[in-house]
Amino acid sequence: MVPAIVGKTMSRLCAALEINCPGLIEAVYLYGSTALGAYVEGASDIDFIAVFRRPPGPGQLLAIEAAHEELAKTLPGTDIMGAYLLREQLGKPDGEIGSVPVYFNGALHLDGKGADLNPVTWWILKKHGICVYGEKVPFDFEVPVSTLLDYVIGNMNGYWAGWVAKLESLSGEVNREERAVAAETVDFAVEWCVLGMLRQLYTLRERDVTSKQGAGEYGLNRLPEHFHGLVREALAIRRRKPDRCYDSEARRVKELVELLRYIHEESNRTYYSLRDAT
Repeated sequence: MVPAIVGKTMSRLCAALEINCPGLIEAVYLYGSTALGAYVEGASDIDFIAVFRRPPGPGQLLAIEAAHEELAKTLPGTDIMGAYLLREQLGKPDGEIGSVPVYFNGALHLDGKGADLNPVTWWILKKHGICVYGEKVPFDFEVPVSTLLDYVIGNMNGYWAGWVAKLESLSGEVNREERAVAAETVDFAVEWCVLGMLRQLYTLRERDVTSKQGAGEYGLNRLPEHFHGLVREALAIRRRKPDRCYDSEARRVKELVELLRYIHEESNRTYYSLRDAT
């Protein structure tokens, strides 16, 4: 079931698109946390894919931009992001899609900047996508498990390894200078990194995709118990709850780095053991 705020948001956007550029959009799908049944108001994005019937002209692109501006005025603060593609672009590798209109951070980008088009997106769209406008389109593409796992380990060893290095540096600075770290800064890192990296570990181990909420629950079931406090904190922060386990931000950062190192190592161990087994 689509949460009320998500339904209201997409209903208004799709109505504006139909008025501003009639007949151009074939279908609109939700993916992301909504499609996975884990949308949290105030924390989750509303992720969508809109499917064009035909390539849009310059005037129609302006009309799409106007539809989003209208939505932003009527529902200010709504965190929505999505991409507009032709049917034949669905499921393609990023390098084969080219520049497509993408809406994120409150603006329409025509150069494809910010497009969230990767094997995880295609996996969720094909298996869990929710059509909220138009007729359902056939998803003829496949997402091989090997492609999904290769993408995830690359993300783990690139983007997420960068976060671990950044937090290691912060932890070292705190220890050397005995300076305070803002609780809000650590809160963001705990939620973003713990749940984000656990999602990668879940995919590598289970060969499937879960939400951040599902990843946290998975961590509580599968990680060593001494890491559970941080996982509970991550879930509480995402739910906008005040529950915290630490009285020292320095200690929280130190133990956060330990947990993230563990997830990183487990992810690589899982990936390479699976690859070697095949």
